[in-house]
Amino acid sequence: NPGAIWGPPLSNRLDGESINQCLDLISGVMWPFAARLAMGMVDVRDVARAHIAAMETPQASGRYLINSRSGYLLVDAMRLLRKKYPKQWVPVMPGPKFGVLLFGPLLGLPRDLSCAMLDRCPIIDASKAARDLGMKPESYIQPEVTIEEMADALMRKGMVPAFRTPVVPAAILSVIGLLVMLALGVLLLSMALGYTF
Repeated sequence: NPGAIWGPPLSNRLDGESINQCLDLISGVMWPFAARLAMGMVDVRDVARAHIAAMETPQASGRYLINSRSGYLLVDAMRLLRKKYPKQWVPVMPGPKFGVLLFGPLLGLPRDLSCAMLDRCPIIDASKAARDLGMKPESYIQPEVTIEEMADALMRKGMVPAFRTPVVPAAILSVIGLLVMLALGVLLLSMALGYTF
């Protein structure tokens, strides 16, 4: 499946990519920006339904793509979650393009993948799954429902930390701190060598 698979988790495991994306949105890691990365999205329950249909359909063969909607998943989720959880550290605005390219790798997103997904909405042909498996577009769980039910499940299970350090402000402060330390080092070295300013 070429898109993101979101949905309410059955366990409390934190090693799933979609779990971490949703947690990063709710707990402050992405604050203040949500990346304008475009991707397909499908609910994990639709993925399970497609697997069952493929096993129960004798003529099923090959690869099947399923997709409820292509769009800007993180920005759409940000807008929905800001309304639902106003006291959480959900990002407040879509991020600038340079931010995705600069900070994406800090969030585990390789630069080449960031470039491919930035402001380019994919077209995913799920017609084979619709034809062979009965996965009609109107039968998919809508992304808004998926996002809300996933966030609700994470909150209910106590999996959302109260706050995690945002990547963008932390990175900016780290760079400023390094520059200040470098400037102080140059100043102290200059003074030790007898240079005056």
